[in-house]
Amino acid sequence: MAIARTVDRRLFFVLDRTFLQIAQAADLALAEGSGLGRAQAAVLVYLGYHDGCSLTELSEGTGRRNAAITGLVDRMEAADLITRNQSYGDRRQRTVHLTDKGWKTREAVMADFRDFNTQLTRGLNEAEVAAVMKFLSQSVGNVQKKTE
Repeated sequence: MAIARTVDRRLFFVLDRTFLQIAQAADLALAEGSGLGRAQAAVLVYLGYHDGCSLTELSEGTGRRNAAITGLVDRMEAADLITRNQSYGDRRQRTVHLTDKGWKTREAVMADFRDFNTQLTRGLNEAEVAAVMKFLSQSVGNVQKKTE
């Protein structure tokens, strides 16, 4: 019979538990700062770099499914954070743009994320942060199924 451990040391479970705890802390920091949730904050950040992208590009860029993005964009449009416009090149496609309010809110979100990132990396030097970033970036590719 296997001996149960109080803390499972398998990497996936440690990452999963850590993600949940960090995500909850990020939600709290955003709620206290800009007043948005992580999903809306992610959209504002992405659009700050890719204003005028398609809904598909926004979905891929934020790591959310197309169905989730549609509802999220509807709510953000109702809050006057973003607008959807018809694409010039393809009348069937819509592009997503930040409004003036969206740009201002994005600035607050970016400040929230800067503060949170500083808190998150406290006690780590640049080499350790680089190693974590390398591991996280590489690990996704390690577990994704190849379509070749």
